[in-house]
Amino acid sequence: MNLPATNGYIVELSQVPNAGTTWVVRVYKKRLLFKSRISSDWFLDGEQAKRFADQLSRELGNSSAVTLIKERKPGWTLRRPER
Repeated sequence: MNLPATNGYIVELSQVPNAGTTWVVRVYKKRLLFKSRISSDWFLDGEQAKRFADQLSRELGNSSAVTLIKERKPGWTLRRPER
């Protein structure tokens, strides 16, 4: 599922097939005919992933949020459900 975001960004929410209940939120930047991946966050809870994707799509309109995403360390972040 793709969520609309401003400034040419795409927030994608998907569930990984054959990997149990793992959910992935990826952010892409549109560039002409291509898109490049900016970040990838992994979740074990679908509702938490949806909330994060919604929040991220709203915040991408702010240039400081884009800077924070780009300055994160490389690699994936696995976020466990809150208890």
